[in-house]
Amino acid sequence: MGVYRCLTVVGALLLMTAGPALAGGGRGGGNEADRLRLDQQAYGLLRFEWGQYAHLNDITMLRGDVTCDGREDRVLGWLDQDSPEGLFYRVMLATDAVGEAEAFSVLGNMAAMSVSLPADRKGADHMDAAEPLLCARGDLPEVTIRMEDRLPDAEAAALTGIEGTCGTAIRLDDGLCDSIRLFWLRRPVDGERFVLHRN
Repeated sequence: MGVYRCLTVVGALLLMTAGPALAGGGRGGGNEADRLRLDQQAYGLLRFEWGQYAHLNDITMLRGDVTCDGREDRVLGWLDQDSPEGLFYRVMLATDAVGEAEAFSVLGNMAAMSVSLPADRKGADHMDAAEPLLCARGDLPEVTIRMEDRLPDAEAAALTGIEGTCGTAIRLDDGLCDSIRLFWLRRPVDGERFVLHRN
């Protein structure tokens, strides 16, 4: 098991390689006023984390239960072209499944956890990675982000090698390299809440 350094989270993103996962997409419930309030809190966290260059027209927002606690979370994805350290695809989870002590920022009842994935050689070098995690035909990768249907707990644990892995994956595809899946860990491992799986 390798260790992957992140820009926005203290500690390491666990990098796992194993077999394929199942595909699909799931969504949670809640009334429209609650959904709008949570969307606004997630956007506020996003602006706090990523600043003025992060605009909604550049962001993909997904809704679903990423943390396996029965409540709807927000996942935001963005290709950051403005970092002097290189090109990164940023993934932020806005959730009420963690407390203020663990998150990098809190707004209302939502806390934010984030992961930065290097998308060019400069970004990979900055994070001491062997290579970028995303591929591009030209200058920029064309990344799609989605949530997969939830796997049974036993399958998620077998796939990642970590007990307590939530079976709902955040999947990133660039159309060239193998898909990247981020799984939420119900209990932190080495201080981290995400495990990265790649086919």
